[in-house]
Amino acid sequence: MSLLAQEDFKSNADFKKVAIAYAGIGVFFGIQLSLQNNFIVERLGIEAHELGVVEALREVPGFLNFIFLTAMVALSLRLSAALSLGIMAIGIASFSQIDSVLSFAALSVFWSIGFHAWIPIGQTMALNASPENQKGKALGILRSVESAAWLAILLTSLLLYRYIGYDGLFIAAGLACAVGAFSVSRVKAKDPRTVDKTVLLKKKYWLYYTLQFLQGCRKQVFITFAIFALVKVHGMPVETTMILVFINQLLITLTGPWIGKLVDQLGERVMLSVSYIALIFVFIGYGVVDEISVLYVLYCLDNLVFFGAIALNTYVNRLAPPEELKPTLSMGVTFNHISSVAAPLIGGFAWKAFGYQAIFIAGAIVAAISLVFAQWIPRKQTV
Repeated sequence: MSLLAQEDFKSNADFKKVAIAYAGIGVFFGIQLSLQNNFIVERLGIEAHELGVVEALREVPGFLNFIFLTAMVALSLRLSAALSLGIMAIGIASFSQIDSVLSFAALSVFWSIGFHAWIPIGQTMALNASPENQKGKALGILRSVESAAWLAILLTSLLLYRYIGYDGLFIAAGLACAVGAFSVSRVKAKDPRTVDKTVLLKKKYWLYYTLQFLQGCRKQVFITFAIFALVKVHGMPVETTMILVFINQLLITLTGPWIGKLVDQLGERVMLSVSYIALIFVFIGYGVVDEISVLYVLYCLDNLVFFGAIALNTYVNRLAPPEELKPTLSMGVTFNHISSVAAPLIGGFAWKAFGYQAIFIAGAIVAAISLVFAQWIPRKQTV
């Protein structure tokens, strides 16, 4: 990155405020994803098919994302972002009160409403606040900021878990999201003077929609069942879970800006193809390997090559005019979550009927299909 480009980021107050919000998201998921599987197994004794149902319900807000964004259309972008993060804050803090699968499901759906509304809003704010010709780099930096916050809270959690337990850490995640909500509410840039078409479905974005659909399926299978399998099948303790996620996030933090820069330089087709090829081997490995140390490596590899979101966002940013960016991203979230709703539900019952290996082999097939569709992306993307 040139000195000028570095100054573009350092002197951009709005970008810094958005980065604080991404850090809050990092704390949120550092606690939610690291602790949830051990928490629900230990406290609720949950089974795979029950988890599949809960995760399917949790992803419904993503499928209905356009409804929540329509409800927010009267608000500015920054207030919509603050409201989304506020909902997340309340939802995760309330995990401290969970005592049944039903309450776990209800609160998961609640915070999911805020998160899925945040996705296109946060992406739009990030793209608007970043320098021209460096959109991928900007998203990579924000990914690293999120991962760095994730790392920090994991270290904190390892130190404090024995003293404040699950409940105290869930409350801490809520406070972090509240700070992020306050930060984005202070963004000064005015929204673009365009008509906010919250619902937008156009033929020219068909490939983006398709890849988002496939990404949702692949992503949700791994998010729902990868760590759950390590805990449920292999008995991984919560401390090991936090250490594993810490190592994973450290790798993401170190490689985020570099990967974002590669997306800018090599184009989305090359980067997505590399990602999908690696994911095929990751899923096959999870389905056939029993050695837990190898599974740890595969878990980190999956997250390390999970830069499809960056590539898809820069791809649609180059396709869509400014007035269509937010609604197109929103529709991408909807397509992503059509499959995200179905994948954990089908996967949970497939686990019960055929064993956990079946769902990971299915994930490999989805990654292979994604690889085929990625070849329709133009080889060279002109910045």
